Amino acid sequence: MSKIAMGIAFGGKPMEFLTVLVLALAFSNSLGSTTPGLHNQANHPFNYVVVIVMENQGFGDVINNPSAHFMNQLASSYALATNYTAVNHPSLPNYLSLVSGQDFASWSKADCNPSPGCGAGNASNIVDSLENRGLSWKAYMEDYPSNCGSYCSPGNCFLGDTGTGQYAARHDPFVYFDDIVNSTARCSRIVPANSGGRGGPDDLFLSDLASPSTSSNFMWLTPNLCNDIHDCPISTGDTYLSKVVPNILNSSLFTHQKAALFITFDEGNGYCPINGSSLDCVYSVWAGPVVKTNFQSTNQYNHYSFLKTLETVWKLPPLTSNDSNATPMTEFFAHPSHGGHGEHEQLGDRHGKANFEDHRDHDYHGVCNLCQRFSD
Repeated sequence: MSKIAMGIAFGGKPMEFLTVLVLALAFSNSLGSTTPGLHNQANHPFNYVVVIVMENQGFGDVINNPSAHFMNQLASSYALATNYTAVNHPSLPNYLSLVSGQDFASWSKADCNPSPGCGAGNASNIVDSLENRGLSWKAYMEDYPSNCGSYCSPGNCFLGDTGTGQYAARHDPFVYFDDIVNSTARCSRIVPANSGGRGGPDDLFLSDLASPSTSSNFMWLTPNLCNDIHDCPISTGDTYLSKVVPNILNSSLFTHQKAALFITFDEGNGYCPINGSSLDCVYSVWAGPVVKTNFQSTNQYNHYSFLKTLETVWKLPPLTSNDSNATPMTEFFAHPSHGGHGEHEQLGDRHGKANFEDHRDHDYHGVCNLCQRFSD
């Protein structure tokens, strides 16, 4: 219908109709901010993901361990994968697998800092997929320096890990990809999680969760070498999570948006309680308002499954055959997308750009069963 015809339908005054239309749009926008380029899709499970990677503890080291009280409470309250495995040893191959679908074992098993001979070159990664889809990302590193000093990449990413408290480059997979470290725009998305260094409370990261306008669709958080349990006892990492996780789940983003938190470990000790000692099961939990509660699954998953979950939900192309053939973890969500069980929903408009809205029409308040218990 033309503007003139619509104006006739509203009393023969096109300008009055346009005025009403503008006011209506302005009122609708006042009901909640909209992430640029994103629109409402009711069936996919999440629009925002936070992932935290912990260090060097197997499934059996955490579950039923009294030193991991919070992690056990979180697992029992939300959704636990009891058969989720790492893909290699030591740390770096697993971190790379989570963001690229391959472990680069020929060099990554040395756990080396990014340097000639220790890098993924121009290999595709999750950042490529997200940006091509119109989705945002940010990587938060505890004790990451605000200035890269003498360890700068061409894009001003920090490529060292000395003199920076407890930050370790091998726990920051993003700095191993040329198309990230050579880009000033992309290096600017790798930031300190905390303002003072030396661990929590990860104030810079948490402040970004106050609004969709400051949050990213994909947010990665690497704790420092003590908080991630690499250099400190399990109880230290559990205490760290007991402080940061309730703040995540109580944030404006998680109480008003479709947001999910994924916590896993890079590797374990080569034991899995379900399939025996040949596999390397690690604690892996989904939490948040869109996640099933009091849920466990014995289905087999691994780090490629996490990547496949993002690809399935956000309609991202697979990066390698590893993530292409992996099983997505959609069963962990209260309202999963079709993801392999039927026709995939369309997350983008006709131009192929993803669009999600704020989902303020959903009530996500009161979903954190543990927040009050552990927020003190």
